[in-house]
Amino acid sequence: MITLAFYKGRGASWGHRFQDWLIRFATRSPYSHVELIEGAAVLGEEALCLSSSGRDGGVRGKRIVLKPESWDLVEIASDPRGVGSFIRERIGAKYDYLGILFSQIFALARHDERKWFCSEICAAALGMANAQRMSPQALFDVVTWNRPGPPPAGTGDGTVDGTVDGTGDDPQGGREERPKPPRIG
Repeated sequence: MITLAFYKGRGASWGHRFQDWLIRFATRSPYSHVELIEGAAVLGEEALCLSSSGRDGGVRGKRIVLKPESWDLVEIASDPRGVGSFIRERIGAKYDYLGILFSQIFALARHDERKWFCSEICAAALGMANAQRMSPQALFDVVTWNRPGPPPAGTGDGTVDGTVDGTGDDPQGGREERPKPPRIG
């Protein structure tokens, strides 16, 4: 199992907050960054995170306390050794500022094997095609697509207030129709 940690917090400095805002604005997302953790992670605890960070100069491993107000976690059934080794083999590679500009802002799918941005390296480690097209939000959408929600509490028959998933989104008790996931590749 691996965990992806999606950053929704506020940076410590004005410059970091502006950078986070700019990424969120350009990608229409609450997330400005993503980290990969080998194994399960727990909000409020420290974890060894693997990713590429402009703040840290590129691909690196770093211990981070996953504050609940700053991070959303998504667990994925995957072999952590293979996924983590992909990133570890690239530690020291530079951060890809031009890749973000040309792949996320201008949608030109630019990729330089010597440079990486966070969602690109995490998606590539997971074996996704065209990883340079992944923003933190796109990666979140892909890994959470069609995931069952928590089991409903309440009636004991699998429904809550006549809905299948307990959200109240479908008062007729049928399944909510979801849009198709974004294409990868």
